[in-house]
Amino acid sequence: MGQLDQQGIVTLQELMVTALATADVVAKLLIDKGFLSKKEFETKLFAERATYQALLQRVEKASVDA
Repeated sequence: MGQLDQQGIVTLQELMVTALATADVVAKLLIDKGFLSKKEFETKLFAERATYQALLQRVEKASVDA
């Protein structure tokens, strides 16, 4: 996991870098080991990305409307 600061807290930036690196490594290992193709990964990634973007838009709209 990310580096702890002097108070033993992981910063948001460190958490994000760790999460992104972890996801990247897992995807690369699955592709390298032949469990899925790069095309399959990209197709699923773009579908999931669209889902997350729609969710964020709903959250942003709800916070503006509140």
